[in-house]
Amino acid sequence: MKIRDDNFRNCFFASGALNFFGDGYWYDQWLESSVPGFKEAIKQTTFVAKTATGEPRAGNMPLDKNFQPKERLPKCIKIYPLKGVILNAVGLSNPGFNALLNTNRWQELTKPFFISFMAVGDTILKRMSEIQKFIDILGVNLANFKTKVGLQINVSCPNTEHSTKDLAKEAQLSLSEASKLGIPLDLKINTLVDIGIIKEIEGSRLCDVLTISNTIPYGSPGIDWKKLFGQKESPLKEFGGGGLSGKLIRPLVSGKILTLRITGITMPIKGSGGILSPIDVDCMSASGASAIEIGSALILRPWRVPAIIKRANEIF
Repeated sequence: MKIRDDNFRNCFFASGALNFFGDGYWYDQWLESSVPGFKEAIKQTTFVAKTATGEPRAGNMPLDKNFQPKERLPKCIKIYPLKGVILNAVGLSNPGFNALLNTNRWQELTKPFFISFMAVGDTILKRMSEIQKFIDILGVNLANFKTKVGLQINVSCPNTEHSTKDLAKEAQLSLSEASKLGIPLDLKINTLVDIGIIKEIEGSRLCDVLTISNTIPYGSPGIDWKKLFGQKESPLKEFGGGGLSGKLIRPLVSGKILTLRITGITMPIKGSGGILSPIDVDCMSASGASAIEIGSALILRPWRVPAIIKRANEIF
């Protein structure tokens, strides 16, 4: 996938799927040794770092000194393999952008990748201040990176206290600030974002690619939540409810992309959500996606990951 003058792979790993630096989690070592073709397939993808915030954020998933989850099975994540879904309320647990940058690990990567960032202040002024400080710091340090880097601006995490609708309205302000960097810009939203807002974003020409979708906030329309979990309340109620990924959101994502194409949106769009097989890649392509991002497949259907990546690089 060509974004501006930079070439990225057609299959991206969603933010968080391979942690902050692409080294993954404890189970990824097992996957590399037990899933045929997994290790080689990973090399044919574009890495997107786990979302960082300006200041350290505890979230709901405690991290150790190496920024790995302290719990092998974090309490804020519920996995349902037979249903093909994951519910998570990680809440953007991270040590803050400066701490991650100071490890020098991003700077040492040699394959083009994306850093992911989200402002989380409780007012628009605070969030814009976070964005500005982040952009200034990243801008000063870009010369130290060994490879091309893009920026994914996350405005749709369901595990914060902010309205997705309000955050979406701030997208153009964030993109305007980020445009000073002169690097590829990716805006990550979910299927709830209004089409009118997306048209405005495309019209601004500040955004190079959209990523649809982040997880779907618990209780959102389009999902029979009571049927899915056998209860009205979220299994992660104590953590704020969480967001859904996996099988059930793929039709919502491909449907949203198709609607955008029908209404005249032509900008590049990455389809992300519920891609658990090569057939799902075809569905995303048929809906008008320009590339894909995968994440939950690593946990729910890891044996299919090599075939998913191969299919993505074949058809996009």
